[in-house]
Amino acid sequence: MAYKILFTEDALDDLEDILDYIRAGNEAAAETFGMALLKHVELLQNFPRIGMPVTRRPNVRKILHSPVRIYYRLYKRKNLIEVLHFWHGAKREPRL
Repeated sequence: MAYKILFTEDALDDLEDILDYIRAGNEAAAETFGMALLKHVELLQNFPRIGMPVTRRPNVRKILHSPVRIYYRLYKRKNLIEVLHFWHGAKREPRL
């Protein structure tokens, strides 16, 4: 059974910031990268454990779509993935 994916407000804000930065230099590149990033997140519907566990954060994992790290929480019993952050690799780790 496929997992449902929900995005937190923080994740949506992060995504908008990343795309705004790209958009300032190239509108088409921002759209292409944004779509590729969301397609990468869609993999979690069928493969929720592909991400690496985050140390000292129960049920939190991360996947990479270079240079962005996608942090998510896995709720097995609810068949739910909660995307917590889209984080550029040049920034310090987010507070989870």
